[in-house]
Parts: sequence; C-alpha cells; structure tokens
Amino acid sequence: MGASKFVGRVGGLAIALGVGAALSSGAAVAWADSPSSGSSSTHGSASSSASTSEAGTGSGRSSGSTRSAARGGGKATQASRTGLTRPTSTVRAQSIDTDDTLTEVIDSPATSSAATAPAPGSGELPGAPVDLLVESTLLAYSRRETPVSTLPTPIAASTASAVVLPGDGENIALIMGGSGTPIPSATYIAKAFAKYVQQNSPEGTIPEQLVTPEGLYPITPYPYVKVLPLSISVDQGNQILYDEILQQIEAGNTLTVFGYSQSAIISSLVMDPENAGCVNTPTCGIDPDTPVNFVLIGNEMNPNGGFLSRFPGLNLPSLGIPFYGATPEDSFPVANYMLEYDGFADFPQYPINFLADLNAALGIAFVHGTYLELTPEQIASAIELPTSTPTQKYFVIPTENLPLVEPIRLIPFIGDPIADLLQPALRVLVNLGYGDPKYGWSQGTANVVTPFGFIPDVDWGETVQLLVDGVVQGIQDFWADIKPGGSMWQEMSAHVSHVSASVSAGLASLHALAADGIIPVIQNAVNNVAQFVSNAAASLYATLLPTADIVNAIVTMLPAYGIDLFLDGIQQILSGDIIGGLLNAVGLPWAAGVGLVTTSALIELLVIANGVTGIFTLE
Repeated sequence: MGASKFVGRVGGLAIALGVGAALSSGAAVAWADSPSSGSSSTHGSASSSASTSEAGTGSGRSSGSTRSAARGGGKATQASRTGLTRPTSTVRAQSIDTDDTLTEVIDSPATSSAATAPAPGSGELPGAPVDLLVESTLLAYSRRETPVSTLPTPIAASTASAVVLPGDGENIALIMGGSGTPIPSATYIAKAFAKYVQQNSPEGTIPEQLVTPEGLYPITPYPYVKVLPLSISVDQGNQILYDEILQQIEAGNTLTVFGYSQSAIISSLVMDPENAGCVNTPTCGIDPDTPVNFVLIGNEMNPNGGFLSRFPGLNLPSLGIPFYGATPEDSFPVANYMLEYDGFADFPQYPINFLADLNAALGIAFVHGTYLELTPEQIASAIELPTSTPTQKYFVIPTENLPLVEPIRLIPFIGDPIADLLQPALRVLVNLGYGDPKYGWSQGTANVVTPFGFIPDVDWGETVQLLVDGVVQGIQDFWADIKPGGSMWQEMSAHVSHVSASVSAGLASLHALAADGIIPVIQNAVNNVAQFVSNAAASLYATLLPTADIVNAIVTMLPAYGIDLFLDGIQQILSGDIIGGLLNAVGLPWAAGVGLVTTSALIELLVIANGVTGIFTLE
C-alpha cells in the first residue's frame, strides 16, 4: 500500500489486524499457520524447475535429488521474564536445489526482505503461509527489545536424533507448507530444512516439495467462501501424504516428513494406522514399522498444549473444524517444536484464565507465523520437555514478549515503555493459565494427552511474590525506556529521519506526475476508483457467511459441549467423587466457554480484518 511506517503504526493501532493485513498487500490471515518482522523472506518463489500444478486442488508430489548444505548453529539468547474424492496428482515437482539457498538463508539476517521477496508481476507464490502476513506486518510495526534473560537454564537442548537409518535408496525429506501455502517455495523449503529438518534426519537427506491443499475457511485466502474448510483440506492432504509415503517406501527410500501447522495435523493423523479420514482408501495411516520420522512445528495437535487436543470431543461443523485430538504417543520418532504463547500449539491448560486465553489468541497473530524467521540462536535456545519415550523429542522455544502487549507496542514513541511497564507482572498472570506462574507452557509429559482443567494447583505465596517482583521490574524497564538515550528517544530520532525521506520522495512523485500530463492521471484515477468500489463491496459482503458460521458454532456446539462436560461431572458424582465431580460439572463448562469464546472472537476479528484487507486490495 506504500504507507509510511509512521502512518502505518498509527493506523495499526486503530485497526491492528485489518490495516496490518492491508499493508501486507492484502493477503488473508490463515487460521492455522504461519513470518515475522515484516520480512519478505518467506515470500520466496517456487523452484523454477518445478512443473505447474493446480494449487486449489492441492495435488502434486516431488521427485529428484540434490544434496543440501550444512545448517547453521549457535548458542541462544533466551527471552526475558520476571520470576520464571482425492484430487488427482498432476505433477511430481523436482527436488529443490538448496546448496546456494541454504547458505543464503543461514548467513543472511532473518529479517532481510529484499533477497526473498517475489518480483512484482512475476506470478511467484509466497513462500510462507498466507495467514501469517498480517502477523508479519504487525510485527514490523512492533519494536522488540531483547532484555536480559532470567529464564531457567534450558534442559540439555539436544537435537532429536533421527531413528530412521539409511536404506538402499535415498533419504528423502518431504516438506509441506501450512494453511494458505499449498506449494512451498524454494526459500520456504530451504529455511525449513536448514532450521529444523537437517539436524533431525539422517545425513545426506534430500529435501523435496510436497503439495497439499492447505485451505482454511473462513480465514484464508480471500474470497473466503471459495476456501476449503479445514476438515476437507486435511482429509485430502492426509491422502496425498499417505500415498506419497507408500510410493517413496516402495522405491526403497527412507523418509523424514516436515509439517508446519495444518501439515503438522496431516502428519499427526498419518501416524495413526487406524486413521479413517481418507479420500479414496479405507484408511490412510501408515504402519508403525514404516521407516519414517517426523519433524513438526506449530502443531495444533501437540498432546500437551495443542488447541485441537485441549478440548477432546469438540467439533464445529459450521466452520469445518474437528478437534482431532493429539499426535500419537510413542508411535513414530518425532521432533516437535512449539513457540511459547503460540495459541495454536501452546494453548492454556486452564482457560478460565481470560488473560491467558487472550494472550494465546493474540499469539496466533504475533507468534504462530514466526517459526521460519527464528535465528539459529533462538532455535538453539529450545528447552527439551520430558516425554514418555526417548524417540519422541518435544521442545519449547521461549518467546521474548507477551503477545498480549504487542498491540500496545504499535503506539508511536510511548508504546514500548508502556508495554515494558506492564509486561513483567502480566506475564505472571498469563502463565497461571498454564499451571505455573514461571512458565508459559504446561508442565508434565509433553507427548501425553493433557486436556484442559479448571483451577491450577500453584503455590499462591510464590505467585504473589513473583507478581510483586514483576511490578518492580516493570518500573525499572519503563524508566530505562524513557530516560535520555532510551528506546523512546531513539525511536523519535528514527522517525524524524523517516519523515524527512518521505517528504523528499513525495515531492519527487509530484514532479513525475506533472511531467506525465493530466489526462492519463484522470483516466488512471477513474479506473482505480471503480476497482476500489467493486473490490470493497465484494470484500464486505463476503464476511457475512463466515460471521454467521462463527455465531452458529458459538450458539449451538459450544452449549452442547458444555452440557456434555456437565453430565460427565454428574457421572463422576454418582461414581462417588462428590467434590471433584461437582467442581468439574460447574467449572469445566465455564472454563471451556471462556477459552473457546475468546478464541472464536479472535477468529471473527480476523474475518473482519480480511474484509478490511479486501477493501484496500485492487486485483
């Protein structure tokens, strides 16, 4: 849209999600995945050697081979905190030549945009999930300072060693995109391979692209009424992955499967040999003895934290969102990475905590899309969580800032100081939603299903002390920001330079406009106005059906789910557990309602944001 950063930040405050999406060239926010810091590095094109396939069907697979370069590494700087019918496959795309791309991805900053943005009019597809472009824009307008860490020392952040051994064939890594990214670009594949796959797969593994539908009604992409709902998209993707695995194994290859968000769901389902969510086969789950291991990021089916596993038995048919449950425990070798406060992969265990729910919902916008933009140091800071089996590795990557205060950071000049004042104490309150005021993730065994609960069992004396410490820390951080030489004054100086450059560019544009003559200017203006009005009208009325479906889910399925929880509590009382049954009969429906309504409200905000995006998108 070409707006200046200063104006963008003020506009972002007024309609943070909507205008953020508009500034990201009108891309819609996908509900189940996604880049950060306004970086275009996730907008890389698909490999030029890949054949063309129909993206809407999500068909196509990959073949060929190219050796890959070594990944980057390094020590990590931890975050600060106080107190601790199946579509027909039309093409098998060639393998991605990653030798040069991997070196570029590792050596260049994660925030670099020029190297990976597709050229205008090139027809190249974005390399990151479309759903995260709003998040990218918002992050670009949010200043994130890295304070001194007081996190506990990470559990030996050992990388998950792949159990799959080289066979007579090749070691292949199948790389899938997330919602809104049916065709992973070469840049996307290079980042996924270098940052997550290579260290969790056999030496000499070759990355290959696998095309899956990756639709997610009602959020991505525009227009919403033409998007596959999650259930259908996942079923088709599940079948595609299942068929590809069988074909690769038949060829004598061993496999590493990489899934991000929706494709992590697909990967989790294909691990279950009895999985029946298929398109053209009775089952589409692979045998446990199949030589396959999995690398998952942003997984909504995390057994202890995934949004789709926190609420067992829930289904929202009007939105096409089944709550699939958890990634199977002790089935296949897994290396699973989640970012702290990612609302899809790290949803609160105690959703009665509204602040934790709201923080997680905002984490969908600000955190979920940043996995491929993390630095090697950030990934190396991952804390290994306890699991029930040595072949399944679960990691949590600390997040520096609470998503809850990211909208405040959009306020020019004073936003960061205010956010830093509030954040330490708020972090303690948010973390209570996970069961321990020191951590933004649930404790316990990471690969074992952990449904939501009512009230956490914590040391309230320790919690109060942490809260007091947080208030003191916030005051100190606020003063550090506003004192001479602090972040507020640095930002003001940067804005003065930016405004000066913008004025000069505007004057140059006026001179160029005068040189072109007035008639072409009028003609261009008339055409642009007509396109704007047409596009705006289509965008606004396209939000009506998704809104109706969200309301449908809230007023029908959520009350029914609450009644089921209530009756389960009554059954518990009848079985002799009077106190526990009474608490669950009353508390669990209440907690589920708070968590689910909060998240549903965010989904509606994203739908509205897409409507606003459409108004400012000329096609």
